[in-house]
Amino acid sequence: MFSKLLSFLGGGPAEQIGQYFIQRAELKQQLKLAKLNGKIAFQTAKYQAQAQAQANTHSWEMAQIANSGLKDEVVLAVLLAPYIGAFVPGVQEYVLTGFGYLAQMPYWAVGLTVTIMLAVYGIRHKNANRLAAPGLRDSDVAGVVAPKSDPGLK
Repeated sequence: MFSKLLSFLGGGPAEQIGQYFIQRAELKQQLKLAKLNGKIAFQTAKYQAQAQAQANTHSWEMAQIANSGLKDEVVLAVLLAPYIGAFVPGVQEYVLTGFGYLAQMPYWAVGLTVTIMLAVYGIRHKNANRLAAPGLRDSDVAGVVAPKSDPGLK
């Protein structure tokens, strides 16, 4: 289109102006193409990373299955012992006393124990990759942290 217009107007400055607009259009096209190639590369890398994450999770879970052994049975026996003991007349008082002490345990200690038990069995939250540790509340560690009046803190 520009070449026909330039032939009509003749050479000189009109030709240079026409070449400028032709180059500008070509550069815009190259810029659009580069942006599209960048978006394609980004999406490709994103999908490859997701595929790799799924492959890593699958291989980790298969390794957990292969490594399961006696520890699973021991953990299961420890977890079920209080429930079985609740039906044995001589053990019932001990079970109730134990649960009474467990009810007084701090939140973080119970959470840590549950987390360890779940890790032993390889049970993970569906969003485990995106979860962040919430941290401890002050009330959770009130009995563990030394009081400020302690002379050892100075």
